Amino acid sequence: MEGFVINKKRWALISLFAVLSLLLAACGSSSSGSDSKQESSDVGFKVNSGEYITITKYDDNEEKTYLKLNVTVHNKSKNEVSLSGADFSLYDKNDEKIETVYVNPPDEESYEELSGSVSPEKKASGDLAYPINPEEKYELHFQPHIYNDEGEKSKELVVKVDPSKYKNDNENAKRALEAYVDNVFLSKENPDFKTLVTNDVLKDSQKFDEELGNQLKEGFGDYTPDLKTEKIFIEKYRKALNQKIKPTYQIEYADTKKAKVMVKFKNFDTSDLYKQSEKVGDQFSKKNQNKYSYDEYDKAEKDALVYIFTRIDQILNNTKLDDDSRDFSLTLKNEDGKWNIQTTDEDMNSAYDDLFKAFVLVMY
Repeated sequence: MEGFVINKKRWALISLFAVLSLLLAACGSSSSGSDSKQESSDVGFKVNSGEYITITKYDDNEEKTYLKLNVTVHNKSKNEVSLSGADFSLYDKNDEKIETVYVNPPDEESYEELSGSVSPEKKASGDLAYPINPEEKYELHFQPHIYNDEGEKSKELVVKVDPSKYKNDNENAKRALEAYVDNVFLSKENPDFKTLVTNDVLKDSQKFDEELGNQLKEGFGDYTPDLKTEKIFIEKYRKALNQKIKPTYQIEYADTKKAKVMVKFKNFDTSDLYKQSEKVGDQFSKKNQNKYSYDEYDKAEKDALVYIFTRIDQILNNTKLDDDSRDFSLTLKNEDGKWNIQTTDEDMNSAYDDLFKAFVLVMY
């Protein structure tokens, strides 16, 4: 009976050593590490960060959101290793493979594709994008192009991916641009401006008013409109824009740092604008055909201009819109949770100038 007890203890010790030996062997020959990092003797693989990106692809013209993962590969072998997005595979809870998505970023800083090769003892990083369900969990598999002396491929490394760790605020970029256009050009009080936009609405609105005032002065030619006429013109012009122009907004690309948002709207038909202006001029002529003497030609011309420009709301409201929409691709940058619409030449955002000019119609 005592011998049985001794043998049982020995068996327990032998079993324990066997388990430890298997664990140690596993650590040396296959992957090891945390949920976001795995390593083998030849290569290391790490998910550095994740974020949601929203893209509108040209082939379907529909906004779609993907999870972008930034990964780093450490080549610990003595040979150069080729690298591409095809080396990575994302699997869902049903073990179904999810293909990577091609991303056409606004610049290299926004999205860097994995490509090329990794030299021995060097690291390479890049981005991968996948269509996912934010409420599910996934596994990201990496199959290195490394072979042993027998021609066997290195073991696949696996890390866990939890999309719920990452916040998606991309829609705010679109809301921010809409709030900017509403407040600056369309005289609408959009509450999103205070919470989502960093631009100086008063400064940019004043710039728009100044340009409208310049347009008025150009229209008067040799005459100088008084401040009252200028004020009436700007107020009615803005009101007409508010009533007639109905922009739509679509995200071309957005992540946590940068966005490109497309503004589309039908502008006023220029030829019809001239016709409606002439109609208002004819109204003035009929009403005042016997009011001015021959010597008062200059005064009559100036009064006619005042009459026309102070009825800009009537003119614009009767002017038909173009058949086709115009579109303007605006760049935005995220600044501590709010968005800044890039408006200056230094920002290399010429589309903003085009948008600005589109709202400042030429009346002469």
